[in-house]
Parts: sequence; structure tokens; C-alpha cells
Amino acid sequence: MKDHYSIIIPIFNEISSIKNLINALSVYDHDGHEIIIVDDGSTDGSFSILKKCDFINLIRFDENKGKGIALRKGISKAKKEKIVLFDGDLELHPDEIKKIMILDEKNNINCVFGSRINLYPPFNIWDIGNLFLNTLFNLVHKSNVTDSLCCAKSFFKSYLDLKLLKSTKFDIDVEISSFLVDKFKKITNVSLHYKRRNNNQGKKLKMKDSLLILKRILIIL
Repeated sequence: MKDHYSIIIPIFNEISSIKNLINALSVYDHDGHEIIIVDDGSTDGSFSILKKCDFINLIRFDENKGKGIALRKGISKAKKEKIVLFDGDLELHPDEIKKIMILDEKNNINCVFGSRINLYPPFNIWDIGNLFLNTLFNLVHKSNVTDSLCCAKSFFKSYLDLKLLKSTKFDIDVEISSFLVDKFKKITNVSLHYKRRNNNQGKKLKMKDSLLILKRILIIL
């Protein structure tokens, strides 16, 4: 049906949260949405659990290739025209997915960006980094996006030319944001509840990835 979405989630070594992720996604399967999880070469047993779940369209890489490649693969395999991108680390809970399932061409809602930004003192280094990169993104694109780096997005598959995407790592989120913002100056921003993990809890993003994201934002210049 036209109101059904393909929900695409890349994961890598999320054994501590994978069962909770599967349980939370089951409601979307019951509602008729397609759920695609791309296991990006997990070595911790995540894949063994995922492959037992019959409602998931599971794609498996034998080795870790990067979030960008995983998302591009998932989008290419999606059967629905409406796409949701989401992360599987539970920093954003899957219950939040329904908040960005509001695409409506008739009302000019062509793409939706989730927003994790809730910057009130005291800031930490990640808040400051996100604020800087998002401000730079908006300057480059003459846009008013509140969180261009957020993993949670929805859009129509036909709006995105996969052949033009180059990112292989975490810069994929901002690259997709760039394509959508340049195509549609009106972006719908939706606030989402966010709970950041630390390194001990399995957070994958490192400072070096921020430099990669910065480079991706500046490529357009």
C-alpha cells in the first residue's frame, strides 16, 4: 500500500540491544511496513539472533564495510516508495519512527528529518560539535535544518539517486541530507527523544568521523 514504508536500519555489533530492537520493530511489521536490517559484518552474535526473526528482511555483509555502504545497499533493496532511515543502537528508540512517517506530497511534506538537538547548558563536546557542523551545513546549503547529522529521516525513494552517493562511513547521513535539502528547500523537522551512549556502552562514532563529516559538508564548496 502507498502508506507503507521500508524501514532501513544498519547495525554493527549490537548484541546488547538487538533483542530490544527486534521487539520494538515488531509493531511496524504488524502494520504492514517492510523492515530491512543490514548487518554490517557483526562478529558479536548479532547476526545469529537477527536471522531467526522471520519478519526482518536481513542483508548480511561478511565484513564491516561502513554505515554508508550498508545504508546504500538497504535503500537499493527497498520495495516501498516511502523510505525511513533509522539507527539500531537505541539512542533513538524505534517508537520514534512513527513520528517521521508523515510523508505527504499533497501537503508538500516530501522529506522529514528527525532532530536530536536540545542544547541547553551545560554542553558536552558532542553537543558543541553537532551544533558547529549543523550550522556549517545550513550556511553551505542556505537551509534551516535543525539536525542535518541525525540518522532518522524519511523521504521518497525516487527522490534520491543512489548512483550519486559516495559516502561509505558515518558521513552518509549528512550526504543524504545534502541531496534532499538541495532538492527540497522546505524540510520538515521533527523533534525526537535522544539518549546518547558512551564508548563503554558501544558508541561507534569517533572524533575522526567528525572530520569526515566536516569534509563531506565542505565538498560542495
